[in-house]
Amino acid sequence: MTVPQETIVQEVIMVRHGAVDPQWKGICYGAMDVSLSEQGYSDSRQAARQLSERFHPSVIFHSGLSRTRFLAEEIAQAYGGAVPCIEDHRLRERDYGDWQGQTWDAAYASDPDNFDGLIEDPDHYRPPGGETTSQMQARVAQWFSEQLNPSGHDRPKTLIAVSHSGPIAALAGHLHKTPPTQWQPYTIGTLESIRVRQIASGEQTRWQIDRQTAGMR
Repeated sequence: MTVPQETIVQEVIMVRHGAVDPQWKGICYGAMDVSLSEQGYSDSRQAARQLSERFHPSVIFHSGLSRTRFLAEEIAQAYGGAVPCIEDHRLRERDYGDWQGQTWDAAYASDPDNFDGLIEDPDHYRPPGGETTSQMQARVAQWFSEQLNPSGHDRPKTLIAVSHSGPIAALAGHLHKTPPTQWQPYTIGTLESIRVRQIASGEQTRWQIDRQTAGMR
């Protein structure tokens, strides 16, 4: 019996932005537009070079927040501007509403009895003025679905998206059909990435997700 050969149909490289300025340590900044640290800028440039050497995307996405835009544009420049760099707000970090700009301790103190709802009750619990975990997941899943079934152009073989910890973990959870309590393996650090590959074998397809440092071989 012949075993069908596996082929990669599509791969999506989801990269988290570089380290932010130290003044934001301990602060819930979520969807706020905060700047990278000096080290974050330097490391992002290095990661961009490594990513451009390893992958050959047909398109690059970022969330529109400056900490993702910087890396995305550095990657695009490495290809001489030949690869489009597209802003998509669905890749933004979770909107924590009124908690944004407060310390995490203050956010917790505002609702200590229900704070675990961020993970335990993803469909209903939301920070005041913010979004639920499920809403965040739905928007990044919608973005991902559009890349698999684009309208008006061919499906990209390889694409890179510079995003944030929350949406990246949420996408992995969406593909593996796991609840937020099981997203920890895909809660990645700055300039780490997950490589999502759709692999076909005969008439069957499956998703393979690998975690790696951005651009590293």
